[in-house]
Amino acid sequence: MPTRQPVEQMLRDLPPQQREILVATFFRRRTTREAAQQLGLAPEVARTRLYNAMCNLSDMITTGGRERTAARLSAASARR
Repeated sequence: MPTRQPVEQMLRDLPPQQREILVATFFRRRTTREAAQQLGLAPEVARTRLYNAMCNLSDMITTGGRERTAARLSAASARR
């Protein structure tokens, strides 16, 4: 069974934009709209970043590895 990464490490492995929206919503207990306003983002952008962050964290938790998440991040960057 693979060793699971601590939550802090998983957060560090996220892109900075995804990490900041997670911190603003979950750890600072703001709504997505409040976090968007604080970060100077459109609400739709904040929701998209939060969704992508949650997908990446889910991958990290279920696979226990960075390879799949790294591939997803590379694919997402290529689409932009």
